[in-house]
Amino acid sequence: MSRNPELDRLKAEQQSLFEQKQAAFHRFKGLQERTNIAHDIMQSAWDERTRAREHMNREFEARQSAYSYRDSVWDEYGRIRDYNNSKIESLKYEADAEHRAMQDCFEQASNAYQCGDKSEAPYYSQQGHEHKDRRDALNAEISELAREVKQAKANAEASAPRISSYAFDSAKSAFESAKASHESAQAEFKMLKGQRDSAKAEFDRLQAQFKQAQAAFNRRLKEVKSEKAARKQQSVDKVNMALVKSNAHYLGTLFGQNAKIVPHGDGTTHVFFGGLNAAGDGLGHGHVVIDREGNVTYLRDAWQDHDDYLIDNSRKRGTNTHKI
Repeated sequence: MSRNPELDRLKAEQQSLFEQKQAAFHRFKGLQERTNIAHDIMQSAWDERTRAREHMNREFEARQSAYSYRDSVWDEYGRIRDYNNSKIESLKYEADAEHRAMQDCFEQASNAYQCGDKSEAPYYSQQGHEHKDRRDALNAEISELAREVKQAKANAEASAPRISSYAFDSAKSAFESAKASHESAQAEFKMLKGQRDSAKAEFDRLQAQFKQAQAAFNRRLKEVKSEKAARKQQSVDKVNMALVKSNAHYLGTLFGQNAKIVPHGDGTTHVFFGGLNAAGDGLGHGHVVIDREGNVTYLRDAWQDHDDYLIDNSRKRGTNTHKI
């Protein structure tokens, strides 16, 4: 059968689109695999970022707890200091008053003694000693309060933790590093995902074009086959018309056997039938030649010797031994 240029064009277009579609599919699959790997890397980076953030938060809470405890220790010291200092100020005022009263009494006792009023001198002297005792008691209380403040400060210095930010700073640095790694992996994933989606869209577009080209080729192939069948039927009709003259009938077979019809460029039609193959032109085939006017010019039955022909207008020899 001669080639059909339009079918060849449609087939070439279909093949080209198929190859483009397959190339796009392979690009898509490659990008899909890379995107999946990037997603796993991004997820792993996110998990590491989450762990680093949790560790940083724990270190932050630990530092805040240490700050809180340290502040509570110093707050207690401050409470004792402020209370005692306030009381010390009040006691100092009282002690100063007692000291001045003592001095006044001793001075009055001295004056009374010098003036000869010896009966009054002991009284003022006793009053002076009483003021002195109260002053000394107040000063002793002040000293105790001051000692308590000093001891509270020493206790605070001993109890308050010395806080270092090294652990938190290290955890924060690790978190920032994990965060940067995750963001980098996320950017890589988004880039590949965009490329993958574009490749998928390109594949879908080429797939649709390929299906359209395939459908166009199949439609045209069906038309060509239909046209071929019509031409074959015309040939069948031509053979039948030619064989009618010899009282033979051809309805797609010849003498009940499959046949192959071959039009020649000189206008003749050759029909081969009865051979050992599906087409009918195999070993032992018969042969009919019909000229352009529709006349049978040669007829040989299947398995007949070439010299034992039924019709041969070109040679005009032999005996017609086959009854049609």
